[in-house]
Amino acid sequence: MGGTLIRMAGPDLSRRVERAEEDVTAISDTVLEIKETVDRHTETLEAHGRELTAIRETQSQHGEVLAEILRRLDAR
Repeated sequence: MGGTLIRMAGPDLSRRVERAEEDVTAISDTVLEIKETVDRHTETLEAHGRELTAIRETQSQHGEVLAEILRRLDAR
């Protein structure tokens, strides 16, 4: 490949390098966008996990209250 680069005319080599730089920049930008999206989704999942934990705690408390109500009704 080294020989190919030496034989290339200056403008051709410059265009190829410029295209390669543009490709690398586009790939880099895309990777950063993907990372930001993943980070946002991770935050959303963590928030949903906390909400689910709170919902389960509330369900458990309601279950205890319901059990107590049923126990009192049975005692009558």
